[in-house]
Amino acid sequence: MNIFIVPSWYPSKLSPENGTFFRDQAQILAKYGDDVTVIVDLVHSFKNLLRVRRFSTVKFQPENLGGVIEYRQETLNWFPKRPQKTYFSQRRRLIKLLERAIAERGRPDLVIAHSSLFAGAELARWLKDNDIPMIVTEHLMHFLKPEMLTEFYKDCIHEAYCYADRIVATSSRLRDSIAVQFPEFPTKIVVVPNPVDISAFSLASEGKKALKPFVFLCVALLRPEKRLDLLLRAFATVRQNNPDTQLVLVGDGPQRLNIEHLISNLNLQSSVTLTGYLPQTEIAGWMQKCHTLILPSEVETFGLVLVEAMACGLPVIATRCGGPEDIVTPETGFLVPVNDVTGLTEAMQKMIIEYCQFDSQSIRQTVIDKFSDHKYYWAIHNLYDEIMNNSPKLK
Repeated sequence: MNIFIVPSWYPSKLSPENGTFFRDQAQILAKYGDDVTVIVDLVHSFKNLLRVRRFSTVKFQPENLGGVIEYRQETLNWFPKRPQKTYFSQRRRLIKLLERAIAERGRPDLVIAHSSLFAGAELARWLKDNDIPMIVTEHLMHFLKPEMLTEFYKDCIHEAYCYADRIVATSSRLRDSIAVQFPEFPTKIVVVPNPVDISAFSLASEGKKALKPFVFLCVALLRPEKRLDLLLRAFATVRQNNPDTQLVLVGDGPQRLNIEHLISNLNLQSSVTLTGYLPQTEIAGWMQKCHTLILPSEVETFGLVLVEAMACGLPVIATRCGGPEDIVTPETGFLVPVNDVTGLTEAMQKMIIEYCQFDSQSIRQTVIDKFSDHKYYWAIHNLYDEIMNNSPKLK
């Protein structure tokens, strides 16, 4: 099948951590035999003027993406205070890039737009007018925090959903939130979890259970909604009874300076390792070394890093913030309330005590059964078959 993937955000030289799972999903589909093309238009702020100008051309890079062809365009946001003008400007560029890809790669059987804001909204009507089926896979945390949805955002989302053939939610909480806020499209919404490449995350050694000290791992963008401040305060309390315990924070982002200051203020310099951004292979390496992964977020539409850690056999701790509720069970870890430092502290202390009771092979098998790359591949193909069977015009 010839599949075009159009993400709303994507890894770049400026932000290598952004949307890495979109690239991973493209490579998964290509691994199982699909012809996959990624089409991305990235808009950067003016503070990156000099950096963007060095690589703001359309790129054609078949060699770097594991069989995935990538058309990339990067530019500056010329209208930062006029979102509608930015939207229509990007829409024109994206359609032009799509037309070039079709001319060179052939007409797609299916377009997967990652998120309604803004790739889905920008292409929905054009794709419908050209009889090309589209799935919008939703990742927006705005649905779990409705106060973030402006009237302009709602109009864009409605445009995307109106013309999309299917709306994919990555978790049941996200599905329910979409259905409440956009009740016109109940028959279009399905749940397809984000996949993990099982081969990239191998089962950690059983001998690790006896290793000291106990090491917690957190992999997250350093942004306010990830609540790493909460994690550091809970970790400081845990260390009072477990002074050898260590914490590794993997990730980068706008909150890095604040996180570094809090580590210093809590006197945790000797027990917290802040690695910065790491590629997937190095993240998998840290999962081999650590005992438990923690994700203390205020909101998550899925929580892929939990699944990646579980693929290594690690038990996990997460908050009841959306996506993790579909992932974490009593057999794989603990769920705690959102923004509850006491609950998080108690879960971390409980994990140190009960860690050896978790079965790492069983945890990994849960991932294979529910979140494997093979299951994702078939879910997308089954959705395509449903669309074609229900839309004679597209056949």
